[in-house]
Amino acid sequence: MAGSDEKTVEVGMNEERRLCGLAGDDDEDNMDEDRAALFGATADDAIPVDGDGEHVEEPPAPDGNTAKRPRPSTSPVWADYEKLFKEINGKTVRYGARCLHCSKVYSAFSSGGTGHLSRHILVCVKKREKDRMSQSQISFTSDGSMRTWDYCPMRARTELVRLIARLDIPISLGESEAFVEYIKNAHNPKYTKVSRQTTSRDILKYFTDCKAKLVETFTTSVNCVCLTSDIWSGNAEEDYISVVAHYINSDWQLEKRVLGLVLIDVSHNGQNIADHVASVLADYGLSEKVFAVTLDNASSNASAMHKLKPILSKYLGLEVIDESEYASSSLNNAVNSIFLHQRCACHILNLIVKEALTTLKHLIEIFRTAISFLNSSNQRIAAYKSYCIATGVRPRKFQLDMEVRWNSTYLMLKHLFPHKSHFTTFIQAQYPRDEGEPLLLTEDHWMMAQKVLSFLELFYDATVTLSGVYYPTSPLMIHYLVKISLHLKNYANDVHIRSVVQPMIDKYNKYWRDIPLLYSFAFILDPRAKMKGFTRVLRRLGNLTSTDYSAYLVGTRARLADVYNKYDEKYGAVRLRRTDPPVLSGKSRSAWDEIYDDDGPVLGGVILPGNPNMSRDTSATSLLNAVRSSASNASELVSYLDCDTVNHLTDDFNILDWWHQHKLTYPVLSIMAKDILTVPVSTISSESIFSMTGRIIEERRRSLKPEMVEMLTCIKDWEAAEARLQQNVEDKEVEEAFEELYLDS
Repeated sequence: MAGSDEKTVEVGMNEERRLCGLAGDDDEDNMDEDRAALFGATADDAIPVDGDGEHVEEPPAPDGNTAKRPRPSTSPVWADYEKLFKEINGKTVRYGARCLHCSKVYSAFSSGGTGHLSRHILVCVKKREKDRMSQSQISFTSDGSMRTWDYCPMRARTELVRLIARLDIPISLGESEAFVEYIKNAHNPKYTKVSRQTTSRDILKYFTDCKAKLVETFTTSVNCVCLTSDIWSGNAEEDYISVVAHYINSDWQLEKRVLGLVLIDVSHNGQNIADHVASVLADYGLSEKVFAVTLDNASSNASAMHKLKPILSKYLGLEVIDESEYASSSLNNAVNSIFLHQRCACHILNLIVKEALTTLKHLIEIFRTAISFLNSSNQRIAAYKSYCIATGVRPRKFQLDMEVRWNSTYLMLKHLFPHKSHFTTFIQAQYPRDEGEPLLLTEDHWMMAQKVLSFLELFYDATVTLSGVYYPTSPLMIHYLVKISLHLKNYANDVHIRSVVQPMIDKYNKYWRDIPLLYSFAFILDPRAKMKGFTRVLRRLGNLTSTDYSAYLVGTRARLADVYNKYDEKYGAVRLRRTDPPVLSGKSRSAWDEIYDDDGPVLGGVILPGNPNMSRDTSATSLLNAVRSSASNASELVSYLDCDTVNHLTDDFNILDWWHQHKLTYPVLSIMAKDILTVPVSTISSESIFSMTGRIIEERRRSLKPEMVEMLTCIKDWEAAEARLQQNVEDKEVEEAFEELYLDS
């Protein structure tokens, strides 16, 4: 038989397909594709990741035979291929696939796999070119490079949470038809709306994740935290207690984070305050890392500090005493007085200024009446606007102050004075008065107001400066004690102001004649001051307040050595090696001239006689000798105090940077300095939260649960912290309220 003479040859599947004119599985005409298939896609290539593939039905046979329903194709690879069919023995069979990008044909029998099709898509040159040409698929990274962008619903929901928290937007924004339409039409057609319930869950998740990162930071990178706390009564008749942590990060930069804003629906007594604060601290694992707490002067806060003794004593293992015990004890027994309830310096400034404003209330009421008269009628405002335009002055309204905030009184007068002439003329012409009745505003009123404005300026500047977030405020207190004391002394003889000065001096002496030890430590740990500067500044304060600070100077030196020894016990192991202190010098001088002047105490250009009560035995040299004899372990402290002071006396000097640069020279002392410089002297950081919270739970959002209020407040603060935008939030808002009142804008 003819057939018996034929030799049987086995032909592989790829050869068989080639004989039929089809491409084999291992065929690739493009060398770039061969290289990519062998070595893998490059890092710059976008790797498409699809979700579950859609079921794609095989098309019916060309003759319309649909007797047998074909099995669906589930692989996502078919989104990039056209299926090819042919007739074999009367049946429609899929035999190949054509790439929709480069038109290459590959075998694709139903019995085979699709791995070779997936590999081609990864290296398809045409597809890659199309992807790169599509601008909607490109985004920029932080370093300016481009990457393929894919819409991610979860990312969109996360960003929605951040937006809601930062801008105090209703939680239901994501399901608002107007918002969905705006996003789809202007930004992303793929956006799907998010319900209020989903957004609430997303807020919880985002808050939990951010909180976990913060807890990890506290655990691994932070030695201690300093707290501020305050209580706020909102419009919804719900009281909240805030707990704010201040700390220095691993880069030696000051940070602030809101830890909690907790509903306090019980009596505001010491026990309840302590319980709420302790609960927040335990939640963040900070119970043994608290260094100091700054509170206002409420008696319940002193009671709360007494209840918090067991927590506060764990950081250095020192017993904490409360204010009443501290007041009755000597410095020799108050080893850790820096751990006490620190009184808010700005609250004390407020009490001092209130003494003056109480006496000046009649004068201030005159200006309030004039401003209220102008603002009370739209026709009157329009008339004043026309008058200003006619005289070539930019028209504006004027904001009334808030009696509970004295700084707003200062700002009210400050923004009124540039318009003195036009404002006075208009008020005199328009304000109704009986015959013989004096004018509402006279030149004497303006002259007195100018005196008051100049007098209050220092207190306003001090409040703003001492409310800072990103720089140490504790070393500044001694400077401001000198400035305020001199300020009061100078105005004590002013014929117009002296009646209000003495009550202010009495209030100053009540709180600050006995200088808090924290302020002294922080001042000495400023390398521009050390013990030399501290000795001189006490001599100046002694002259201004008629106080003998000799015993306080010696006691402060002893306490400084005692506290350093405690740090040496705790952190002595970090002393791996020490370097010799460098010799630093500078030429510029600023406010430090009033401290370093060999001719005698000079403050504000006024030469004061030396204080006869300040013995020369308390000089810096003799105090250093006392340190050497009383603190055998205080080698770093002695070395620091014995070195020359730094002569970089300009405002751009960064104390934290200096200690960071010298942490190898003073490994233990630098930790002690870092802790002391962390302590905020003001609770403004806590009070500013209440301004923020007031917007979160405004009238239309009073249905928010306390837990949601806390999460939104924390997220908003943490977002601002990442951008370092927490500085003086409240002060800026107050000032803007007086500035942006022009009638032509």
